[in-house]
Amino acid sequence: MNRILMFLAACLISLPMFAQTTFYIRGQLGKLPAPAKVYIGYSVDGDMVYDSADIENGTFKIVQEAPYPVNALLMVSKNGEPVNFFTSRNVAHIYVEPGASMWLTSDEDIANFEANGCKSQDDYAGYLKYMADVNAKIEALTKESSNTMFSDVSTQGLAAKRDYMERFRAAMDERKDKMKEFIQTYPEMYICIDILDEYAGAFIDHVDVEPLYKILSEKTKKTVQGKAFLKKLTESKQAAVGTEAPDFSQKDQDGNKVVLSSFKGKFVLLNFWGSWNSASRIENQELKQIVKAYDNKKLAVINVGLEARREYWNKAVSEDKLTGYNVSDMKFMKNEIAQLYRISAVPQNVLIDETGKIIARNLKGKLLEEKLNSLMGK
Repeated sequence: MNRILMFLAACLISLPMFAQTTFYIRGQLGKLPAPAKVYIGYSVDGDMVYDSADIENGTFKIVQEAPYPVNALLMVSKNGEPVNFFTSRNVAHIYVEPGASMWLTSDEDIANFEANGCKSQDDYAGYLKYMADVNAKIEALTKESSNTMFSDVSTQGLAAKRDYMERFRAAMDERKDKMKEFIQTYPEMYICIDILDEYAGAFIDHVDVEPLYKILSEKTKKTVQGKAFLKKLTESKQAAVGTEAPDFSQKDQDGNKVVLSSFKGKFVLLNFWGSWNSASRIENQELKQIVKAYDNKKLAVINVGLEARREYWNKAVSEDKLTGYNVSDMKFMKNEIAQLYRISAVPQNVLIDETGKIIARNLKGKLLEEKLNSLMGK
């Protein structure tokens, strides 16, 4: 009898821990027949969790674990074979969390889903509704970018590109304003740590972002995600506006060393770009139009290519006819200059004054033009 009681006590002790991490998703996807499957993928502490469930007459059930709320991808494969999450259109973005018992319904396209039973997903659905108008505006602009004007290098074509980029940046700024507003209004929501991570972007402006982090709930800050973001926030103070620009030396296409400290007495614009990145290529054209108005005795442009293959880099430099110095160490995203300046995505730029201090980061289009005009008396 004592052994039975001890066994039951052990089971009861273990149940809360199981309940704390396990979540359930039950669903109905129309009348979708076997051998269709639902695949789920999400990341926990940097490790990928990947699982699947059979679909029978439209119904499925997933039982998995997550120690904290995570944004997962659910994908339907009608023949049961795995499909790349990033190429399939039949994908749902959905929050799951410990202890959730979720019910999901949709037609055979899971992207049209509705779900309940998870607070974080309810919060996320509210966030998407809050952002709907500006997201629709950006989607329309993204579709516009695929038209033929981007192959037009005439004066009119370049002017059209600049006009497009200004409209696109304005929409993205509007989106960021809405994200910031949402975080400030609902700081207690766990999803705000993910929204803040996206808001902060590839380089964190700690002056702007740190106050937003501070208003998040203490519970969120203590999570793995919260601690990881704080680490990034702390590291962002390296190479921030107002700090000394880290010196570097990197070779150009002819093997000559380009050394930052040799440009003391000039303003220097570091243009981080990639031949493989379409946004970089568009911004290269715009940047050429902006900097041609300034004396190269006052302004030096150093184009830092985040490249892995020299032939692709050389071809793009030739095609884009880049102004200034072109350097790369062929280490792709681990480019040594990029690491010094905490660059993890392109296009980005850094503006350095005559004394070697960083005075701006990621000024684009009219904002960059206005800044350069104010510095050089135009």
